[in-house]
Amino acid sequence: MAAFSCAFFLYLFRYASPKMSSKLSSKYNLLSHEDQVDWNNRINSTVHSVVVSCMCAYTMMYDDEITEEPIWWDSPLVRTSCAIVAGYMTSDVIIMAVHYQQMGEVFYVLHHGASIYAYYYVMTYGVLPYFANYRLVAEFSTPFVNQRWFLTQLGYEKSSAMFVSNGVAMAVTFFLVRIAVMPSYWHRVYSVYNTPGFSRLGYIQLCLIIPCVILDIINIYWFYKICAGAYKICCMFYKTEGKKSQEGSSFLPGTKMLKTKFNSFLHKRSLVPTVKNTKSID
Repeated sequence: MAAFSCAFFLYLFRYASPKMSSKLSSKYNLLSHEDQVDWNNRINSTVHSVVVSCMCAYTMMYDDEITEEPIWWDSPLVRTSCAIVAGYMTSDVIIMAVHYQQMGEVFYVLHHGASIYAYYYVMTYGVLPYFANYRLVAEFSTPFVNQRWFLTQLGYEKSSAMFVSNGVAMAVTFFLVRIAVMPSYWHRVYSVYNTPGFSRLGYIQLCLIIPCVILDIINIYWFYKICAGAYKICCMFYKTEGKKSQEGSSFLPGTKMLKTKFNSFLHKRSLVPTVKNTKSID
């Protein structure tokens, strides 16, 4: 399944995405070669995240056994999900190696390497289904991350409502599915630590700790960058909206005339009498 997943995403990147994108969006053909490579790779990422997120959500709702037996329960659906993830990340590493100058980044290599290492044992031995599925929750935030890039390429201003709304959704979902879940995850790891089932894992115990530590550090770093970017965009948005409201109030038809008449009315109705001629009193 992992090999099929890898082949599918390579095909999607090389053939399917360019053809579909050129037909569905006129902006695609105007992009540089480097941006087209990034576009196609983000199509891969979005398709992968949507598929895996749906499988993850279904498992969480209907597969109660992985909660009761988080280490040794063999879940075919979790195995399949992990195989899809491992295949996709392998294809992504290949694409990054070929186009390293355009899109290569050390954090992505570390992220994919740690994930492939951990998910390999899950899909091969059927162990740790609960923890694997728990980590896959992170994919819920990926479509918003990619959509931000697509909006930029499609010409949306960073201060536009669409861009700001997606930025807020990206920051909120990223926090909920990658940051806020950390205490719960590590508490569950602590609860199974040194249990008989955990001891039976042998060296596979490392999959539960080392890759997840690496992933959490990377996610914290990415979340910091997302928050910094979201803060700047929100400032730009409110600054732009403030200017629009001021300009709108300044250039309303007849505003100046109405203001003059209103001031004249106040002057005539003033309770303080106006003294036109004054004489000094000896």
